Amino acid sequence: MQDPLLLLPPALDQLLVIRRWLELALAHVDARITTVRAADAQRAHRLPPQEPPRWWIESGIGAGRQPDRVPTGACKVTSRGRAATRQMILEVLRTVPSAIACPLCRPDSEPVLLDTRPDAHPGLVAQSGLDRRGWPDVLEGFRGP
Repeated sequence: MQDPLLLLPPALDQLLVIRRWLELALAHVDARITTVRAADAQRAHRLPPQEPPRWWIESGIGAGRQPDRVPTGACKVTSRGRAATRQMILEVLRTVPSAIACPLCRPDSEPVLLDTRPDAHPGLVAQSGLDRRGWPDVLEGFRGP
């Protein structure tokens, strides 16, 4: 009894041609499976992109190369400098009078970086645009109706 969904010719030479074509098609499918498996294995072993550093110390130009500005690691304005830790950032902002926190990305407004106690580091609080309680002084100079 013949399967109604698979109509095959009755001649032997035609059946052999169909069999050969199916063998070639199966070889192509096997080659594609091998390629896809290799690509998946390579993708699985690839390391994820490295995260940018949390903070960055940007150095000035010249022989002395003093720290100039402190942006976040994700700030796109900086082009020179080195990655830094919280302690390094606080030390630079305390000791280098010309170093400022980046006015664009505002790393000094991150709660992790800025200890909001008034006696913690008053120079940094005064420079950061925060009042003595650690709140942004955005209402400074605001005059209501």
